Amino acid sequence: MKILWDLDGTILDTWPTLIEAFTVVAKKDLKYEEVLPHLKYGTAYDFYGVDKKKVTEFREIERTLPNDRKPLFPFVKDVLSSANANVLVTHRNRRSTEELLEHWNLGQFFEEVICPADDGYSLKPDIHAYKYLHDRYCLDVAVGDQSTDLIPARKIGLKTCSFREENEFADETIYCYSEFPYK
Repeated sequence: MKILWDLDGTILDTWPTLIEAFTVVAKKDLKYEEVLPHLKYGTAYDFYGVDKKKVTEFREIERTLPNDRKPLFPFVKDVLSSANANVLVTHRNRRSTEELLEHWNLGQFFEEVICPADDGYSLKPDIHAYKYLHDRYCLDVAVGDQSTDLIPARKIGLKTCSFREENEFADETIYCYSEFPYK
């Protein structure tokens, strides 16, 4: 099995630190449950009236929060280690991504990592990074926690697996990697 992965909310449970960083940038006391859907689906800046120029500040604040607070999801290393190949496309910048991969000793599992902003690709759901990786590695499935992770996979003919959330673009939905259907 050759797998294309998302990082935030898929391999690592980073939503709590992402929301914490957003509340700092927004300068508002916001509840996790209220912010999560807005941050996850790209509407947070408009909804809370935060200047979109603050994205860099938001990313830097989140990057400086301790990596121990961004844990691996249970059993994800089992899936990574059993795959024939793993590749990653994340909206994080290269520095933050490499720090997290090193902290959790994950770099060894990935053939290639693409950070679109640093690597000359458009952000997901643009298909170009996915197509490049599929052409190079003959991928089988994409795993992500958002539509933006699954839409480009569908467009290039990959199976799709949504993690922890039902999704109209998913062939499968799992809530724990012990349930991973593709072996």
